[in-house]
Amino acid sequence: MGARQLMFIAQCATVWASLAGLPAHAAGTFDGSWSVTLTCPKAPDGAWGYMYQFPVEIQENVLHGEHGVRDTAGWLTLDGKVEPDGSATLIAEGLTNAPAYAVGHVDKRTPYTYEVSAQFDATSGSGSRTTARKCDFVFVKQ
Repeated sequence: MGARQLMFIAQCATVWASLAGLPAHAAGTFDGSWSVTLTCPKAPDGAWGYMYQFPVEIQENVLHGEHGVRDTAGWLTLDGKVEPDGSATLIAEGLTNAPAYAVGHVDKRTPYTYEVSAQFDATSGSGSRTTARKCDFVFVKQ
């Protein structure tokens, strides 16, 4: 075996050794703990406005957050993928609280779901509900 071949093999071995130490999933650009403030002003049908503040976590660019206690009135979960450019389509699902706050004044604990169009940068983000009632989301990285 010639010197050039030995040098090439040594270089390849060095690259392979360095790659072996990398984690299986590299951290996403937006990964970390965030807080979100959800503000829904009074709706056209007279449903009262409200504001929720709750934590969200982004891991490997996948967002998940919850407000309230699962399966109880006023519970909300927010999930979705944050793309490399910071854009995200999030899905909100939950159960209504008091009828006075719900569009259509539906019964307490009525299930709902809607989309949120959001945009993130390294330390903050914002978004809006894309259907029915206007609601705004403000994200801040902790």
